[in-house]
Amino acid sequence: MEPGDVIQERYELEETLGDGGMAAVWRARDRRLGRDVAVKVLDDRLAHDPEYMVRFFSEAQSVARISHPHVVGILDFGQHDEHPYLVMECVEGGSAADLIGEPILPERAIEIVQEAASAAGAAHAHGIVHRDIKPGNILLTRDGRVRLADFGIATSRGAEPMTATGQAIGSPHYISPEQVSGSSASPASDVYSLGVVLYELLTGRKPFDGTSITQIAISHVESQPEAPSAYVSDLDPGLERLVMRCLSKDPQDRFADGQEVADALAAFAEGTTYRDEEDVGGGMAVWRRPGAIGAAAAALAVLVAAGVLAFGGLERTTPPAQGETTTGTEDQRRKAKPKPAPSAAVDTSDTESPSPSPSPSATDNDTDGDSRSSLPVDSDGSNAEAPVETYPEPEPTPEPTASPTDDGATTDETTSTLSSSTD
Repeated sequence: MEPGDVIQERYELEETLGDGGMAAVWRARDRRLGRDVAVKVLDDRLAHDPEYMVRFFSEAQSVARISHPHVVGILDFGQHDEHPYLVMECVEGGSAADLIGEPILPERAIEIVQEAASAAGAAHAHGIVHRDIKPGNILLTRDGRVRLADFGIATSRGAEPMTATGQAIGSPHYISPEQVSGSSASPASDVYSLGVVLYELLTGRKPFDGTSITQIAISHVESQPEAPSAYVSDLDPGLERLVMRCLSKDPQDRFADGQEVADALAAFAEGTTYRDEEDVGGGMAVWRRPGAIGAAAAALAVLVAAGVLAFGGLERTTPPAQGETTTGTEDQRRKAKPKPAPSAAVDTSDTESPSPSPSPSATDNDTDGDSRSSLPVDSDGSNAEAPVETYPEPEPTPEPTASPTDDGATTDETTSTLSSSTD
């Protein structure tokens, strides 16, 4: 596709906003309605692959089921000259990733994550788990409102499994411990990712970092993050407890879903002191027994060494896509007071969201300019775990019989080359 191409005699492509190797995102002009939109076009190499086709359109199916003011709206989808495409709301205020490392008031960080959590909660209410919540997928409108994007690797109850089990899906810095272990994701997995985002916005640091994806992944399973107050001395203790509860290793010790996170943040913003009703260890995160953690980490290392474990969704190093720009006055947005998460859904577009015909859904897809790969060791993968009718807690990881070995990477020819950055 090139600038000037017109899709279905309606969407005129203007400029590329991002290209992650699996799909390119274009700014386009909707000739019929006279507005800008973002058009995602599946890469030519994958357009004739039935599995990737299903993965691509599963995003439309997932988002079409959610009507919420903080979810990027899907306006249209289809095929043009054998090019599958999605037409989305054009969001032009950048993303939360643009704010990392900048001075930002806690009130603004709370507001951003509260709205993202509300969007995730709406997805959870429809049985959909996002599985890749991170700053780059939390888009901002020009007036600073949140739009949660990139449901391309979301999973839903009742969906057909498309890949092998025992593989991790998500972005290494934001992935939950159970996803690292290859267990089924649940709404609590998104809660963990929201906790990582809030931690990073408040402190300017990721709770876990390292020189390799494997090292970062193992840290999610076996390491305790530094308390946010170690970096922000005047951080409210109640807010710190809230963050650390989101980061609990055991999904049962976190908030149950995104809406619970949004409600807790709204209460905190309104001046209600947050209290962990199941206060364990002073309200901080509940950590698994050291033996269990060590066993899970060792098993993870064996999976990595065997080339079984793969990751999806490395943070991009290019500017945000899906119609994002860095316009808008963030200084004004930082001064905005947090607002309770909206309880009523609103229409985000001039046209109704499509109601795609039933097909296997809930698989991974590259969107928003992110690079994904199927590299078996220190790179991303795009394999989704088998969905279930309910959200089970992950089974304990068995004691490994082999010792960890050095991790290495091999290249998957069907995917894009990854940047060395793991942001």
